[in-house]
Amino acid sequence: MEILVEKRVGILGGTFDPVHLAHLQLAKSAYEQFQLETVIFLPAGDPPHKTNRQITPAYRRLEMLKLCLKDYPQFRISEYEIEKQGYSYTAETLEYFTQMNPEVQYYFIIGADSLFNMDTWYCPERCLSKAVFLVGNRQERAEEEIDKQIHYLTERYGGSIEQIQMPGMEISSSKVRDLLSKGQDASHYLAPGVNEYILKNHLYYKGPTENLTMAVKKKLPAGRFLHTLGVVEAALPMAAKFGCDAQKVKTAALLHDIAKPLTTAEMVDICQKAKDPVTPDELAREKVIHAKAGAIIARDEFGITDQEILDAIRYHTTGRPGMTMLEKIIFIADFIEPGRTKAPNLDRIRREAMLDLNRCVCMIARDTLQYLQESKAVVDQRTVDTYEYYKSITNMI
Repeated sequence: MEILVEKRVGILGGTFDPVHLAHLQLAKSAYEQFQLETVIFLPAGDPPHKTNRQITPAYRRLEMLKLCLKDYPQFRISEYEIEKQGYSYTAETLEYFTQMNPEVQYYFIIGADSLFNMDTWYCPERCLSKAVFLVGNRQERAEEEIDKQIHYLTERYGGSIEQIQMPGMEISSSKVRDLLSKGQDASHYLAPGVNEYILKNHLYYKGPTENLTMAVKKKLPAGRFLHTLGVVEAALPMAAKFGCDAQKVKTAALLHDIAKPLTTAEMVDICQKAKDPVTPDELAREKVIHAKAGAIIARDEFGITDQEILDAIRYHTTGRPGMTMLEKIIFIADFIEPGRTKAPNLDRIRREAMLDLNRCVCMIARDTLQYLQESKAVVDQRTVDTYEYYKSITNMI
């Protein structure tokens, strides 16, 4: 954490899933009324109180915060709780901040709902000893009720709690998520950049891929499903970075290993019945058959008709020259997903994935060929062709 030069600093914590205009107004009101020099937005990494639903990945919540705050130089973002391992408790976070900057007076900003839940917090007396608490009431509660709760908490735990005067705003992250999950417009609750980011990346919408996730989970063993979710996680940032359709990326990633649990005989039979027989070269390297069979299953059992998605599944193991962006993203994501730990050059390849897809494909094909040759395994000619093609267009050695 940086050493702060400011002496009156607000902290607004939360999951920000997603960040909305009421969060922004809360920070503005606190900043103006209490003469703060800055407000730090502190997105949670693994919040202990939010165990009843799946939290959007931290990197996405962080990107939305950056978009929301880009025109507010008086506000900044701390990634402390995202980078911290394990649960993040407010008491420990405030103790860390005050140890790093003992000369700063911190003001911890909360909503009225949090005020009435403080009895359930981890060591509320430690929280209140490290910062003045500022409570924003979006007209969720009567002012007298707020005053009574403040009196109760300060009598019991000590410290200081003040009210922030702010306009009533009937906005909550859960309300925004609910609208978006149904495909309804929530733009009036969000900063424009945040709304565009959500729509571009299909966040919160419980459409076809939501149902698809559950269907795939039923088909795959637990370990394979975990790998599949890892491929989704690795693929979506590339989709956002390079402008690829996130819905198509997620569909291909979810289905890329759908044939993995089957025996070789079962996969060969699927291909034969689809009049797409397995070649002798494919039989010699059985690990590639699941990709061809998976594309057939995606088409025939899951109703996927988009040829680009089917090709991304079919070539995710071997690659091929001239892949589409979607194909390249799935090919790369399968190699770099978080569960992969043993491949050489993995850190470098992961960095390259967000810089240049062609170079990244070339690096993966090169390392795959080297591994196969060293282990005396059968090499698929398509992987050789992939390497030679991408080596030629990237001028890599």
